[in-house]
Amino acid sequence: MLLEFGSMEEFKKFVDITKLDEKHRSISQLTGYIPDLKIIHEDLSEVTLNDEVPEDIRGQFNVAKNMGLYCYFFYALAPEIQLKTYTIIESALRLKAEQVGICGKNNRPLMLKKLLTLAVDKGWITDSGFRHIDNPSSTNEWCRSMIDVISRLRNSQAHGSTLLVPDFYHHICVCADFLNQLYPKQEHI
Repeated sequence: MLLEFGSMEEFKKFVDITKLDEKHRSISQLTGYIPDLKIIHEDLSEVTLNDEVPEDIRGQFNVAKNMGLYCYFFYALAPEIQLKTYTIIESALRLKAEQVGICGKNNRPLMLKKLLTLAVDKGWITDSGFRHIDNPSSTNEWCRSMIDVISRLRNSQAHGSTLLVPDFYHHICVCADFLNQLYPKQEHI
């Protein structure tokens, strides 16, 4: 669901900063859903990373989850959370590539599209590793499509957009699935 609100975003009054953002109420007229902060927190608490995910990446992932909580109070954070998940994925992919000794020309870091291609080609990520895919393709169709999609979405967010896409939770889940595949649980003996 893409939304554009006609009026300019206003600076919140002090008395309103801890209240449900009114945009949620407006959207609820279409969806019938009004967010509940406790449920948002419970849902986000269930999205976890493997211990093997590097601490810096886990910390940034928690930043995204905390931002998700604050969408309750400020609806317009959702696209920023989406952008944050893309940058976390890019950072984790770059780190993984460096850990296995892969870098770009003249030891320059690889860019997102090349990193995504590498992750799919090396089998670091597969369709079966994403919770939202009911019938994963053995040819990793979804992952292959994400090579272009994530790059375009990241670039559109990074270079400015006035569209508000409310779904931050799915992006956080996809990010977690990406990270957990890049850094799978290790059997401890």
